[in-house]
Amino acid sequence: MKVFTEIFPISRTLRLDRIVVVAAAFCFFLGHAQAKTNPAHRVETTTCAEKPTVTEEVMHGKTFIVSKLLIKARPEKVWQILADYNNAARVFPILKECELLQDKGTTKITRHVLAPSGIPDTFEYVLEIHETAPCSMEWHRISGDFHDVDGYWKLEPVELGHHTMVTYASYCNGGILMPQFLIRRQFKIDMPNALVALRNKAELDTRIAAHRAGVSTQ
Repeated sequence: MKVFTEIFPISRTLRLDRIVVVAAAFCFFLGHAQAKTNPAHRVETTTCAEKPTVTEEVMHGKTFIVSKLLIKARPEKVWQILADYNNAARVFPILKECELLQDKGTTKITRHVLAPSGIPDTFEYVLEIHETAPCSMEWHRISGDFHDVDGYWKLEPVELGHHTMVTYASYCNGGILMPQFLIRRQFKIDMPNALVALRNKAELDTRIAAHRAGVSTQ
């Protein structure tokens, strides 16, 4: 773990002060955002084919937010976007920076800087990602902000492999200063937005490739 501490040095005193300030802002801005949430954010009642569904699921004693969306692109195309870490910030709206630090074959070490919607700050952490191409990738935090960051992408082929059912699951433990119910509320806003961004990119790339090849995507 020493190498990751050196990659991601943070003063404990400064970090605690920052967490206190950010936690207070997190509570205020999230409460304000929830009061003004429009129907587009109420994704729980939508169908998976149109907008992402959002549920809570307990896995290994942790409550994950799980979001699903049907994407009209092959799993290989969706995987190509997800595994392109150095360009991920061009796709996902809350991801400000993403960098591949180490490539160990099916295991990757990546650095992420996030700016959750409605929160006046960014969060930075390093993840270890285990890939099973083109079906799934799982990750956990090894350094940086928060106590725990776990999650996974799962890609399931449908329509004879032409489309993909994408599952995005995430769990974050921000400590006692960031209550779980607030984090889960934030995830229920930002995770569906991430899936929609992924769908837009994958389906656009698919249409462009089909147009060049003279093939219909219907």
